[in-house]
Amino acid sequence: NDFNDKTPYTVMFGPDKCGMDSKLHFIIRYKNPKTGEFEEKHAKKPSGDLESYFTDKKSHLYTLVVSEKANYWEIYVDHKLVNSGSLLTDMEPSINPPEEIDDPTDKKPADWDEREKIVDEKATKPDDWDESQPETITDDEAKKPEGWLDDEPLTVPDEKAVKPKDWDTEMDGEWEPPKIDNPKCKAGPGC
Repeated sequence: NDFNDKTPYTVMFGPDKCGMDSKLHFIIRYKNPKTGEFEEKHAKKPSGDLESYFTDKKSHLYTLVVSEKANYWEIYVDHKLVNSGSLLTDMEPSINPPEEIDDPTDKKPADWDEREKIVDEKATKPDDWDESQPETITDDEAKKPEGWLDDEPLTVPDEKAVKPKDWDTEMDGEWEPPKIDNPKCKAGPGC
């Protein structure tokens, strides 16, 4: 009867489906040793797509492994690793504070110069500088390597790319796979 969303906890873990949003929570309430206040530390978001676990209408086994000695955590769904990280650095906000933080009182000096580059007024051109000459010249002795692939493009569509499930041709246009470096150019002398 007294258990509700305000009930204090140490670890919160598990799937959460709220409207269109699907999440796999791992949250720690951590007592700050300096202030004595409890802070929520959320695990970083997984890099893979977990949507299928929420939409396939099947039961799934969610497992959290926490190692205090090694300071790491791992999250598995059906014995498959879906997320992992360090307890000290891969929580938001981090348990270990960043080495550097912005100083809110820091201000630019009144005489700050916004220009990215400043002309050196003392610089002079060499005596043999000739403005009539081109910036670059062709190396007449250079030869194209044997087997050079003139007709191959530098990039090609990624054959392993998969069209996203939520792609809407009317809204997003015709789907095209992303381009990758042409593997033939890497294997040969070049393109």
